[in-house]
Amino acid sequence: MERDDALDGLVDHARAAVRGRGSVALVTGEAGIGKTVLLRAVAERARAELPEAAVLWGMCDPLSTPRPLGPLRDVAGTLGADLPGLMRGPADQHEVFGAVLDALRATPRVFVVEDLHWADEATLDMVRFLARRIDGLPLLLVLSFREPLPAEHPLVPVLGDLVSAPGARRVPLAPLSPAAVGKILAGHGVDAAEVHRRTAGNPFFVSQIVAQPDSPLPGSVRDAVLSRIAGLAPSARRSLELLSCSPEPMGRALLAALDVTPTTTGVLCATGLVDPVGHGVAFRHEIARSAVLGAVAPGTAPELHAAMISALETVGCEPSVLAHHAVAAGDAERILRYASEAAVQASRAGAHRESVAFYESALGAAQDPATRAPLLEAYSDELYLTDRLPAAIATREQALELRRGLGERAAVGAAHSAISRFAWYAADRATSEAHDRAAIEILLETDDHRTLGLAIAYHALLAAQSGDPGEAWRAADQVARIADGLDDPVLLHSTAAIGVAVARLSAGDTAARTDLIAASEVGVRHRMDMLATMPMSNLCMLDVAQGRFADAEVTIARALEISEVRDTPICTALQIGVRARLRFLQGRWTEAERDARTVLETSELPLSRVWPHLVLGLLLARREAPPANPHLDEMWRLAGGLDVPGTVAPAAAALAENVWITRTPDPRLEDPLVTDLFTREYPGREVMTDELRHWLSRLDGTAEPRPAPPERPYERALALWDAGSTEDLLAALPVLDELGARAVVDLVRARLREVGVTRIPRGMQPTTRANPAGLTARQLDVLALLADGLTNAEIAARLVISPRTADHHVSAILAKLGVHSRAEAAAAARLLDAPSTA
Repeated sequence: MERDDALDGLVDHARAAVRGRGSVALVTGEAGIGKTVLLRAVAERARAELPEAAVLWGMCDPLSTPRPLGPLRDVAGTLGADLPGLMRGPADQHEVFGAVLDALRATPRVFVVEDLHWADEATLDMVRFLARRIDGLPLLLVLSFREPLPAEHPLVPVLGDLVSAPGARRVPLAPLSPAAVGKILAGHGVDAAEVHRRTAGNPFFVSQIVAQPDSPLPGSVRDAVLSRIAGLAPSARRSLELLSCSPEPMGRALLAALDVTPTTTGVLCATGLVDPVGHGVAFRHEIARSAVLGAVAPGTAPELHAAMISALETVGCEPSVLAHHAVAAGDAERILRYASEAAVQASRAGAHRESVAFYESALGAAQDPATRAPLLEAYSDELYLTDRLPAAIATREQALELRRGLGERAAVGAAHSAISRFAWYAADRATSEAHDRAAIEILLETDDHRTLGLAIAYHALLAAQSGDPGEAWRAADQVARIADGLDDPVLLHSTAAIGVAVARLSAGDTAARTDLIAASEVGVRHRMDMLATMPMSNLCMLDVAQGRFADAEVTIARALEISEVRDTPICTALQIGVRARLRFLQGRWTEAERDARTVLETSELPLSRVWPHLVLGLLLARREAPPANPHLDEMWRLAGGLDVPGTVAPAAAALAENVWITRTPDPRLEDPLVTDLFTREYPGREVMTDELRHWLSRLDGTAEPRPAPPERPYERALALWDAGSTEDLLAALPVLDELGARAVVDLVRARLREVGVTRIPRGMQPTTRANPAGLTARQLDVLALLADGLTNAEIAARLVISPRTADHHVSAILAKLGVHSRAEAAAAARLLDAPSTA
């Protein structure tokens, strides 16, 4: 009823998928609005009209903790004979998704994923993965979910990707109109207007009233449902209550294991609450299932779930489902067994939030220290991956105390090493170093050479990051000797190589970049998340810090790809923060601000927040010059916690620049953190402190002009400031104006007025900001002449400007257009439809 347009539109999308043009359809609405009914109608039409398009149906279930990749598990056998085994094995998420993608390319399909609002993290990753590739697939991906969603719901950020997929269509379902309700109730002797008022046109509620028109009008859906089962025999009602314990459809084997006979199944279907599905049954709607389960006699629900567990164990079932019933039954032994298995399975699938929840269930049932300790260790790793670092540290400390009480020295040492790594990400160098020392001291007294080797390898990286290359080399040599005594030394050698490579690269040896990339590739091959991501994160930071912007573009893209494949969002946040710094230095301030705010809004990891705070703090200073700058304050606090040159030097330079802009002294520039940068020995000191030294020279008036690279427009403008002539200052104005550095523009204007300039060019006009490439009107003029083949000198003569100003305009145009040659700029001009002057 009143769904013809939606039905026809979805079938048309299915036809397009058969022709190879895939799309995503989002079917939304409140509970009971008719989403499932519509999807079943789509499936029936597709089977009848498009026999070449197989229909797949997967469900997300309202389990206490969702099944990892539940909808995919429902259809895995249909997609390919090897896929179920791949999902049960040790395969990572990207391998599973790759196999799914290959299978979906083979033949047209309609893939329905129902109730996405109950999806686990890995399922959300899967639909996003498919949506990004949908245009090249013969696939209609139909996703249903309830709306409205709370702002913090995990599905909300995913929807942004889904609605932007090629051909995406949103299909919101509205309540039935009074006329439709009147047609449904015609001849039943019920006041249709009153029913519409009471039900607000909700189709499921209306259907319950239609099924029992002689009964008093129920006050709620729950009342309507329960009135349908009031006359059931006790044995049939118990069977229905058993069915209500499981949100999933029940097949023939499970019904038999529960002693639900075919006769009883028929009786239950006759209530209208349960439908035949394949060789089993399922509740027609979650509202009905919840109403039945909520009405069971007090205290009987645990017994029903216990019966479900026994039946499911007989027929075989996923540990996540068994864990759900074990928790509901209060069966501690089974909670511990199945929740632990489900946690491992969820982590492997990339459903780290669900893994955390399963570990919490398992820990609730684990009493003795020997059982709790390994669970706490695994739990802390999942907390870390889900960006809950304080909880990860506290949990690992609990595990450490349990291991200490058990007298397990090697495990105690491993816990100290893990906490050391966590503390570094918390921007707490002192705590990191204390646990690092404790780990090595303890492990040296054990026979666990592999764990000792890993701890020393991480110590080498810590030394390199702290500016002690000699210690990094010494530790790496020690690890190499340990690794040579092991059967499989590759992982240990690769981990040890990171610290040495970071030390070499910090000192300017760019050949070390290859070693970091090689170490990461070993981690990817061996599915070692830390080894896969850590070298690339360090490489990204050093490429940006040392000005290798072209290399940084490649390494950041590769690092983000690895972090996505390995499903390590905590690393993704760190790398996006580094990209924010790169975009900022390139003068791409809008992109830099977007990246910085994304990190601050999505990640609590202190280390990942350093560069976003620096970027936003300097943007605020350059644009507004406020007397207080909380971003720079927080950046300085984080830099102080790390106390390493690679962070303190740029942080101090940011403070110095803020002093220059605001003309307000900052005593933090006299802090030993800053002064020690120029006296202590560490690799790459001259390069690392160069920016800070130059800002300090600007503050004391001794700055000398020096060339700035073309890819750094702000630095080019400041070089013109340092040169100081009227012509230089006038040339700096448009560059700063284009960047939006309003506070710095004011400084330049004030200086021009001081030297007697009365006709100072106006700033960027609103029309400029509306230009799709952000070009000023003058730059559009320059671009048109450039497209006509004029040289810079000819452009200067035509526009009556100085050759130097023409040079600056051309450089700015190339940067804004993201091109590297005049020919590419000319091509871009044609796309912008810049008017030719010929």
